[in-house]
Amino acid sequence: MRKKVRNTLRQFQMVPKGARLVIGLSGGADSVALLHVLHSLQKEFAWDSLTAVHIHHGLRGAAADEDARFAEGFCADLGIPCIVKHYDVRAEAKARGLGEEETGRLLRYAAFRQTAGEDGFIAVAHHRRDQAETVLMRLCRGTGLKGLAGMAPVRENICRPLLFCDREEIEDYCRENGLGWREDATNREEAYTRNKLRLRVLPILEEINPQAVGHIAKTASLLAEEEDFLEQQTALFWKEVQLPSLPEEVSLSIEGLNALHPAMRRRILRQAVGQFQKKDISAKQLAALEDLLRKESGKQLDFPEGLRAENRYGTLVLSRRAADAPRGFCYALPMEEEIFIPEAGIAVLVSLDEKKVEISAETCTNVFDYDKIGHTLFCRTRRQGDVIPLRKGRKKIKELFIDAKIPRAERERYPLFVAGDTVIWVPRLKEAFGVDEQTDRKVWIQIRRIQE
Repeated sequence: MRKKVRNTLRQFQMVPKGARLVIGLSGGADSVALLHVLHSLQKEFAWDSLTAVHIHHGLRGAAADEDARFAEGFCADLGIPCIVKHYDVRAEAKARGLGEEETGRLLRYAAFRQTAGEDGFIAVAHHRRDQAETVLMRLCRGTGLKGLAGMAPVRENICRPLLFCDREEIEDYCRENGLGWREDATNREEAYTRNKLRLRVLPILEEINPQAVGHIAKTASLLAEEEDFLEQQTALFWKEVQLPSLPEEVSLSIEGLNALHPAMRRRILRQAVGQFQKKDISAKQLAALEDLLRKESGKQLDFPEGLRAENRYGTLVLSRRAADAPRGFCYALPMEEEIFIPEAGIAVLVSLDEKKVEISAETCTNVFDYDKIGHTLFCRTRRQGDVIPLRKGRKKIKELFIDAKIPRAERERYPLFVAGDTVIWVPRLKEAFGVDEQTDRKVWIQIRRIQE
């Protein structure tokens, strides 16, 4: 397995010399083997450092606590730093309106990116069977060629060195090297779609053909190559159908779209939707979007993710619905830890140490009376009835936005900082509980713009 991982790292040029590498460590056999083999290859590839990140999802009680202790102990044995992040996934899922599985995934990758920073690399332990499960999940949901290509070995700064390894050889590697691992009991619960595929569907496919998993993964690799070529062709056709548009909109010629081969037309439409959301459009939604091209001017289509498509006098116009653009958010802000808020395109640091905050053109920073606030801080979008205290009375956030001429669409994603239920800061517009001569303890809030 070590040889296979070495070849994969080289073939796809996953992690350059001198890089800082962050490894996701759940404690399962896959991530244990990944961390161990990367540690053994560190000198050969001349990586600067390895750091493991373990996520405590707050879902499995004592078992999750044991997982965290195991991860810390394993890393200590290897001499590798281990960062344990604690989340309440159930509460986060409820606040975001998402399932626990999806919320957990988003939190994990946010933690990995936060640890890696802008110049670090991330390694995750997906293997060949995970690839087969992913392809089957997307096939069941309905997807295109890109979805059937599965997970990429490397994309941006995220790599999957075990993607061409079988689960069996991973466990053999652990046993050969005397490595223990943790078993997650939830992997055997059939409440999750992926688990149903793993426990029910794949075993049946392997009865039909014992090499089914390998064949599915190999097909995904071939389709990934086809996808890469078609992406290049799509870029050429995009230029032919794209029209001038307003900011926050994408405009495409309906006549130009209808003249394309159906396969290329669907690719162009997927790319247009991708300008507004990372989640791939479903086959059903794509069919509805194609149907809109054949309807009369004035017809429009709203997607659950807050996207609106409109047939406007021979032009397909995509934009965000003002009422939904984008979905509201609410993030707790622990002290001395930078929190990424992708919905607003910002990272927030709350600190009691002035030396940790930065005053520059790239940041927006304010200081408050810590004792007057007296609550856990949150960053969230506005809610009905929100007001901010003033020296005399208070002012509605709605009126504040109107007075400042903040565009409607921007109001729905404008970050507010609250203590308890009280708004204490509307960045660049108004703040409450500032410092004065009576202030004993100060707290700084720094906002940093990040790449979307």
